[in-house]
Amino acid sequence: MDNKKIILVIPYRGIGDLIFHLPLLRGLYRKYKSKIIVITNSSNKAKLILKKEFSIKKIEYVNFQREKQIKNSFLFLKKINDFKADICVLTAPSRRLIIPLLMSNVKKKVFFKKNKVRDLSKYIISQSIKIFGDINFIKKYDLKFSKTKIKGKKVFLSIDSHHNQNNWREDYFIKFTQKLLEKKKIEKIYINFSPNKKAEFQKILKKFSKDKKIHFTCGEKFEKIITIINNCSFIIGNESGPACLGASMGKNVFSIYDPKHTPNLSSKIINRKITYFNSKKLNVDSIIKKLVSKIN
Repeated sequence: MDNKKIILVIPYRGIGDLIFHLPLLRGLYRKYKSKIIVITNSSNKAKLILKKEFSIKKIEYVNFQREKQIKNSFLFLKKINDFKADICVLTAPSRRLIIPLLMSNVKKKVFFKKNKVRDLSKYIISQSIKIFGDINFIKKYDLKFSKTKIKGKKVFLSIDSHHNQNNWREDYFIKFTQKLLEKKKIEKIYINFSPNKKAEFQKILKKFSKDKKIHFTCGEKFEKIITIINNCSFIIGNESGPACLGASMGKNVFSIYDPKHTPNLSSKIINRKITYFNSKKLNVDSIIKKLVSKIN
């Protein structure tokens, strides 16, 4: 049996991008019988999302941003060298990250190559298979969170995304929320957006801030938001991190997307749990009607 010290470098920022790496993580663990050290961005919340992932030994955060590139590259090199690893796998074809890896003290240096595959989930799998042909990478994207018995119908609305052009309009979410409030069986509605976008969602805040059924999560820590998603039956909103989290937890997820800005829908691979609504093909009333019927 192999027993090696392995580093997996995940430079991607998104929560979904992180989840796409689960087959690679677990495949490396099965082959080498060694837990993995992960070096990644703090923005993808890996320490919280992968908290119970059995294949991981340790998670370290590093700044991969282009700003202060020389300093960040040096710190990245130093971090790799600290572990004196047998194998290091970098899952991005970025020259500014490949160079520090090649300069490192790692015995076996592996990095993914550029190709024409735009869908990140497919890219990670295809490169994993190409480089580690002897590993059977299982396309399972389930996250390890405690199962809770959900009492009553609870809905989590994710009304923003990392890229604002993906967003369904605030007015549409207000209209949809009003329809949800008419349903007596719905016990709680959580409305989520990034705290730094509070100024952009003043309409919905003013409209529902006094409603006892509605709770805005913009003031909650991310760990609490994970717990809230885990306690909801339905996750609805833009194509973003919460949709990916919900799918990985086995929730009923409904994602609204704009094909111009989200052409590939990488996250559809996550446990096949997401139902998509094309905001350019379906009008607002049609989407709302379909969503309400799914929740009934």
